[in-house]
Amino acid sequence: MPALVVLLVHATVLAAAPPSGSGPSDLDHERGPQPIYGGELSAPGDWSAVVAVRGNKLCTGTLVAPNLVLTAAHCFDPAPPGEVRITIGDDLVSGADIVAEAWGAHPEFCYPSDCGEDIHDFAWVRLPAPVGIDPIPPITDQLEFDAHTSPGAALTFVGFGQDEDGTTGFKREVDATITSVNGSGREFRAGGEGKDTCLGDSGGPALAQTAEGEWRLVGVISRGGDCGEGGIYGVPFPELCWLRDDSGVDLLPGECECDCVSLTPDEPAGGCECAAGPMPSPTARSWWLLVELAALAGLALVGRRALRSARSSATRRRESAG
Repeated sequence: MPALVVLLVHATVLAAAPPSGSGPSDLDHERGPQPIYGGELSAPGDWSAVVAVRGNKLCTGTLVAPNLVLTAAHCFDPAPPGEVRITIGDDLVSGADIVAEAWGAHPEFCYPSDCGEDIHDFAWVRLPAPVGIDPIPPITDQLEFDAHTSPGAALTFVGFGQDEDGTTGFKREVDATITSVNGSGREFRAGGEGKDTCLGDSGGPALAQTAEGEWRLVGVISRGGDCGEGGIYGVPFPELCWLRDDSGVDLLPGECECDCVSLTPDEPAGGCECAAGPMPSPTARSWWLLVELAALAGLALVGRRALRSARSSATRRRESAG
Protein backbone atom coordinates (compact mmCIF):
# COMPACT_ATOMS: atom_id res chain seq x y z
CA MET A 1 0.00 0.00 0.00
CA PRO A 2 1.51 3.40 -0.91
CA ALA A 3 2.75 5.44 2.02
CA LEU A 4 0.29 8.27 1.37
CA VAL A 5 -2.61 5.86 1.53
CA VAL A 6 -1.27 4.38 4.74
CA LEU A 7 -1.29 7.85 6.27
CA LEU A 8 -5.03 8.12 5.78
CA VAL A 9 -6.04 4.69 7.03
CA HIS A 10 -7.83 4.87 10.38
CA ALA A 11 -5.95 1.92 11.83
CA THR A 12 -2.56 3.61 11.44
CA VAL A 13 -3.53 7.12 12.46
CA LEU A 14 -2.40 6.88 16.05
CA ALA A 15 1.28 7.30 16.79
CA ALA A 16 0.50 6.72 20.47
CA ALA A 17 1.65 3.65 22.36
CA PRO A 18 0.23 1.81 25.38
CA PRO A 19 1.48 3.12 28.73
CA SER A 20 4.55 1.58 30.28
CA GLY A 21 3.84 -1.89 31.63
CA SER A 22 0.68 -2.52 29.63
CA GLY A 23 0.19 -5.10 26.94
CA PRO A 24 0.79 -4.57 23.23
CA SER A 25 -1.49 -2.14 21.45
CA ASP A 26 -3.79 -3.20 18.62
CA LEU A 27 -2.08 -0.42 16.67
CA ASP A 28 1.27 -2.17 16.72
CA HIS A 29 0.30 -4.19 13.63
CA GLU A 30 3.20 -6.21 12.33
CA ARG A 31 5.87 -4.21 14.12
CA GLY A 32 6.59 -3.51 17.76
CA PRO A 33 6.70 -0.06 19.32
CA GLN A 34 9.77 1.92 18.35
CA PRO A 35 11.32 5.22 19.41
CA ILE A 36 12.03 8.24 17.25
CA TYR A 37 13.70 7.01 14.11
CA GLY A 38 17.17 8.02 13.04
CA GLY A 39 17.85 10.18 16.09
CA GLU A 40 19.58 9.85 19.42
CA LEU A 41 18.95 10.02 23.12
CA SER A 42 18.58 13.60 24.32
CA ALA A 43 21.31 14.76 26.68
CA PRO A 44 20.23 14.68 30.34
CA GLY A 45 18.21 17.77 31.13
CA ASP A 46 17.71 18.80 27.51
CA TRP A 47 14.20 19.65 26.30
CA SER A 48 12.82 19.79 29.81
CA ALA A 49 9.62 21.32 28.43
CA VAL A 50 8.95 18.11 26.46
CA VAL A 51 7.06 15.75 28.74
CA ALA A 52 5.40 12.35 28.66
CA VAL A 53 1.59 12.24 28.76
CA ARG A 54 0.17 9.07 30.28
CA GLY A 55 -3.47 8.12 30.48
CA ASN A 56 -4.41 4.84 28.85
CA LYS A 57 -1.75 5.49 26.21
CA LEU A 58 1.79 6.79 26.18
CA CYS A 59 2.06 10.10 24.35
CA THR A 60 4.36 13.11 24.33
CA GLY A 61 3.49 16.76 24.94
CA THR A 62 5.04 20.19 25.21
CA LEU A 63 4.83 22.58 28.13
CA VAL A 64 3.56 25.72 26.34
CA ALA A 65 2.82 27.64 29.55
CA PRO A 66 4.03 27.11 33.14
CA ASN A 67 0.99 24.92 33.89
CA LEU A 68 -0.25 23.80 30.46
CA VAL A 69 0.82 20.95 28.17
CA LEU A 70 -0.22 20.77 24.51
CA THR A 71 -0.53 17.29 23.00
CA ALA A 72 -2.72 15.34 20.53
CA ALA A 73 -6.46 14.70 20.82
CA HIS A 74 -6.21 11.07 19.76
CA CYS A 75 -4.20 10.42 22.94
CA PHE A 76 -7.53 10.77 24.78
CA ASP A 77 -9.63 8.62 22.48
CA PRO A 78 -10.95 6.64 24.22
CA ALA A 79 -11.01 8.89 27.26
CA PRO A 80 -8.73 7.72 30.08
CA PRO A 81 -10.78 5.98 32.78
CA GLY A 82 -8.56 7.32 35.55
CA GLU A 83 -5.85 9.87 36.17
CA VAL A 84 -3.78 11.57 33.51
CA ARG A 85 -0.16 11.91 34.53
CA ILE A 86 2.54 14.16 33.17
CA THR A 87 6.10 12.85 33.51
CA ILE A 88 8.85 15.44 33.63
CA GLY A 89 12.37 14.20 33.06
CA ASP A 90 14.56 12.19 30.71
CA ASP A 91 12.69 8.88 30.93
CA LEU A 92 9.58 7.29 32.37
CA VAL A 93 11.45 5.53 35.18
CA SER A 94 13.40 8.38 36.78
CA GLY A 95 11.07 11.20 35.77
CA ALA A 96 8.74 12.98 38.21
CA ASP A 97 5.01 12.34 37.79
CA ILE A 98 2.39 15.05 38.23
CA VAL A 99 -1.32 14.20 38.29
CA ALA A 100 -3.15 16.51 35.90
CA GLU A 101 -5.80 18.86 37.22
CA ALA A 102 -7.85 18.75 33.99
CA TRP A 103 -7.59 17.99 30.31
CA GLY A 104 -9.57 18.70 27.17
CA ALA A 105 -9.58 17.65 23.51
CA HIS A 106 -10.54 19.71 20.49
CA PRO A 107 -14.28 19.27 19.84
CA GLU A 108 -13.73 19.06 16.07
CA PHE A 109 -11.15 16.27 16.22
CA CYS A 110 -11.92 13.48 13.79
CA TYR A 111 -10.02 10.69 12.07
CA PRO A 112 -8.60 10.97 8.55
CA SER A 113 -10.94 8.19 7.41
CA ASP A 114 -13.79 10.63 8.11
CA CYS A 115 -12.19 14.04 7.54
CA GLY A 116 -9.19 13.43 5.31
CA GLU A 117 -7.06 16.27 6.66
CA ASP A 118 -7.25 19.24 9.03
CA ILE A 119 -8.44 16.86 11.75
CA HIS A 120 -7.81 19.26 14.71
CA ASP A 121 -5.69 16.68 16.52
CA PHE A 122 -5.00 18.81 19.61
CA ALA A 123 -5.55 18.40 23.32
CA TRP A 124 -4.39 20.20 26.44
CA VAL A 125 -3.48 19.04 29.93
CA ARG A 126 -3.52 21.52 32.79
CA LEU A 127 -1.27 20.99 35.81
CA PRO A 128 -2.41 21.86 39.33
CA ALA A 129 0.35 24.47 39.67
CA PRO A 130 3.08 26.03 37.53
CA VAL A 131 6.30 24.05 37.30
CA GLY A 132 9.77 25.57 37.37
CA ILE A 133 10.49 24.88 33.69
CA ASP A 134 10.72 27.40 30.89
CA PRO A 135 7.90 26.59 28.46
CA ILE A 136 8.28 26.45 24.69
CA PRO A 137 5.49 28.62 23.27
CA PRO A 138 3.91 28.17 19.86
CA ILE A 139 4.80 30.57 17.09
CA THR A 140 2.59 33.68 17.19
CA ASP A 141 4.66 35.95 14.96
CA GLN A 142 3.88 36.15 11.26
CA LEU A 143 7.49 36.39 10.10
CA GLU A 144 8.52 33.44 12.27
CA PHE A 145 5.58 31.44 10.99
CA ASP A 146 6.46 32.08 7.37
CA ALA A 147 10.11 31.21 7.98
CA HIS A 148 9.50 27.92 9.77
CA THR A 149 6.42 26.39 8.14
CA SER A 150 7.48 26.16 4.51
CA PRO A 151 8.90 23.13 2.68
CA GLY A 152 12.57 22.70 3.44
CA ALA A 153 12.39 24.35 6.86
CA ALA A 154 14.58 22.56 9.41
CA LEU A 155 12.90 21.25 12.56
CA THR A 156 13.81 19.19 15.62
CA PHE A 157 11.44 16.45 16.79
CA VAL A 158 11.45 15.21 20.39
CA GLY A 159 9.46 12.38 21.95
CA PHE A 160 9.17 9.46 24.38
CA GLY A 161 8.57 6.74 21.81
CA GLN A 162 8.79 3.34 23.45
CA ASP A 163 11.93 1.23 23.50
CA GLU A 164 12.30 -2.12 21.76
CA ASP A 165 10.59 -3.99 24.65
CA GLY A 166 7.63 -1.60 24.68
CA THR A 167 7.83 -1.12 28.44
CA THR A 168 9.76 2.12 29.01
CA GLY A 169 10.31 5.40 27.18
CA PHE A 170 13.37 7.57 26.80
CA LYS A 171 13.45 11.11 25.52
CA ARG A 172 14.94 11.12 22.05
CA GLU A 173 15.39 13.69 19.31
CA VAL A 174 15.96 13.84 15.58
CA ASP A 175 16.40 16.63 13.02
CA ALA A 176 14.42 16.60 9.80
CA THR A 177 12.71 19.01 7.41
CA ILE A 178 9.22 19.89 6.26
CA THR A 179 8.47 18.18 2.96
CA SER A 180 5.05 19.68 2.17
CA VAL A 181 2.31 21.92 3.57
CA ASN A 182 -1.35 21.24 2.86
CA GLY A 183 -3.61 23.73 1.11
CA SER A 184 -5.14 25.18 4.26
CA GLY A 185 -1.82 25.73 6.02
CA ARG A 186 -3.11 23.84 9.07
CA GLU A 187 -1.01 20.69 8.61
CA PHE A 188 2.38 19.81 7.21
CA ARG A 189 4.31 16.66 6.48
CA ALA A 190 7.88 16.28 7.70
CA GLY A 191 10.62 13.70 8.02
CA GLY A 192 11.30 10.57 6.05
CA GLU A 193 14.29 8.65 4.77
CA GLY A 194 14.72 7.07 8.18
CA LYS A 195 14.26 10.24 10.26
CA ASP A 196 10.85 10.31 11.83
CA THR A 197 8.58 10.17 14.87
CA CYS A 198 6.79 6.96 15.77
CA LEU A 199 4.61 5.17 18.34
CA GLY A 200 4.63 6.97 21.67
CA ASP A 201 5.68 10.28 20.10
CA SER A 202 2.08 11.36 19.43
CA GLY A 203 1.41 14.90 20.54
CA GLY A 204 5.13 15.64 20.67
CA PRO A 205 6.68 18.77 19.23
CA ALA A 206 8.22 19.86 15.99
CA LEU A 207 10.51 22.66 17.14
CA ALA A 208 12.29 25.51 15.36
CA GLN A 209 14.95 27.90 16.59
CA THR A 210 14.50 31.59 15.83
CA ALA A 211 17.24 33.92 14.68
CA GLU A 212 17.50 35.11 18.28
CA GLY A 213 18.18 31.57 19.47
CA GLU A 214 14.80 30.97 21.07
CA TRP A 215 12.79 27.80 20.48
CA ARG A 216 9.23 27.76 19.19
CA LEU A 217 6.59 25.05 18.82
CA VAL A 218 5.83 24.76 15.11
CA GLY A 219 3.83 21.53 14.93
CA VAL A 220 2.28 18.71 16.97
CA ILE A 221 2.68 15.12 15.71
CA SER A 222 -0.67 13.69 14.66
CA ARG A 223 -0.20 10.61 12.52
CA GLY A 224 2.01 8.73 10.10
CA GLY A 225 2.49 5.59 8.10
CA ASP A 226 5.39 3.19 8.53
CA CYS A 227 7.91 4.62 10.97
CA GLY A 228 10.75 6.29 9.13
CA GLU A 229 8.65 7.46 6.18
CA GLY A 230 7.54 10.77 7.66
CA GLY A 231 4.56 12.03 9.63
CA ILE A 232 1.83 14.65 9.55
CA TYR A 233 1.86 17.51 12.06
CA GLY A 234 -0.90 19.88 13.09
CA VAL A 235 -0.10 23.59 13.26
CA PRO A 236 -1.02 24.99 16.70
CA PHE A 237 -1.14 28.67 15.70
CA PRO A 238 -4.73 28.66 14.31
CA GLU A 239 -5.94 26.65 17.33
CA LEU A 240 -4.91 29.19 19.96
CA CYS A 241 -8.36 30.77 20.21
CA TRP A 242 -9.85 27.37 21.02
CA LEU A 243 -7.00 26.68 23.45
CA ARG A 244 -7.64 29.94 25.28
CA ASP A 245 -11.39 29.44 25.54
CA ASP A 246 -11.19 25.78 26.52
CA SER A 247 -8.21 25.71 28.88
CA GLY A 248 -8.28 29.25 30.23
CA VAL A 249 -4.65 29.85 29.19
CA ASP A 250 -4.18 32.63 26.64
CA LEU A 251 -1.13 32.33 24.40
CA LEU A 252 -2.31 34.87 21.83
CA PRO A 253 -0.36 38.12 21.57
CA GLY A 254 -1.83 41.50 22.40
CA GLU A 255 -5.59 41.93 22.30
CA CYS A 256 -6.33 39.30 19.71
CA GLU A 257 -9.86 37.95 19.52
CA CYS A 258 -11.14 34.70 18.06
CA ASP A 259 -11.17 34.12 14.30
CA CYS A 260 -8.17 36.38 13.89
CA VAL A 261 -5.92 33.97 12.04
CA SER A 262 -5.47 33.94 8.30
CA LEU A 263 -3.72 30.90 6.87
CA THR A 264 -4.08 31.65 3.16
CA PRO A 265 -3.59 34.83 1.11
CA ASP A 266 -7.28 35.04 0.16
CA GLU A 267 -8.55 34.63 3.75
CA PRO A 268 -8.88 38.02 5.48
CA ALA A 269 -7.75 38.44 9.07
CA GLY A 270 -10.41 38.91 11.70
CA GLY A 271 -9.48 42.41 12.77
CA CYS A 272 -6.25 42.08 14.76
CA GLU A 273 -2.57 41.68 14.12
CA CYS A 274 -2.10 38.02 14.98
CA ALA A 275 -2.85 36.59 11.56
CA ALA A 276 -1.14 33.28 10.90
CA GLY A 277 -0.28 31.39 7.80
CA PRO A 278 1.73 31.77 4.60
CA MET A 279 0.71 35.35 3.88
CA PRO A 280 2.00 37.03 0.73
CA SER A 281 4.89 39.45 0.94
CA PRO A 282 4.25 43.18 0.34
CA THR A 283 5.20 42.66 -3.29
CA ALA A 284 2.88 39.67 -3.50
CA ARG A 285 0.13 41.65 -1.79
CA SER A 286 0.51 44.33 -4.48
CA TRP A 287 0.38 41.64 -7.12
CA TRP A 288 -2.79 40.22 -5.65
CA LEU A 289 -4.28 43.72 -5.55
CA LEU A 290 -3.42 44.25 -9.20
CA VAL A 291 -5.08 40.94 -10.05
CA GLU A 292 -8.19 41.93 -8.16
CA LEU A 293 -8.29 45.36 -9.82
CA ALA A 294 -7.75 43.77 -13.22
CA ALA A 295 -10.58 41.35 -12.53
CA LEU A 296 -12.87 44.20 -11.54
CA ALA A 297 -11.85 46.16 -14.61
CA GLY A 298 -12.53 43.11 -16.73
CA LEU A 299 -15.98 42.71 -15.25
CA ALA A 300 -16.69 46.38 -15.86
CA LEU A 301 -15.52 46.05 -19.46
CA VAL A 302 -17.69 43.00 -19.99
CA GLY A 303 -20.61 44.89 -18.44
CA ARG A 304 -20.11 47.87 -20.72
CA ARG A 305 -19.85 45.63 -23.77
CA ALA A 306 -22.98 43.78 -22.73
CA LEU A 307 -24.81 47.09 -22.25
CA ARG A 308 -23.69 48.38 -25.64
CA SER A 309 -24.73 45.10 -27.23
CA ALA A 310 -28.12 45.25 -25.58
CA ARG A 311 -28.64 48.84 -26.71
CA SER A 312 -27.55 47.97 -30.24
CA SER A 313 -29.96 45.02 -30.32
CA ALA A 314 -32.76 47.22 -29.03
CA THR A 315 -32.00 49.84 -31.69
CA ARG A 316 -32.04 47.17 -34.41
CA ARG A 317 -35.34 45.83 -33.12
CA ARG A 318 -36.85 49.33 -33.14
CA GLU A 319 -35.55 49.96 -36.66
CA SER A 320 -36.89 46.60 -37.82
CA ALA A 321 -40.23 47.29 -36.18
CA GLY A 322 -40.38 50.77 -37.82
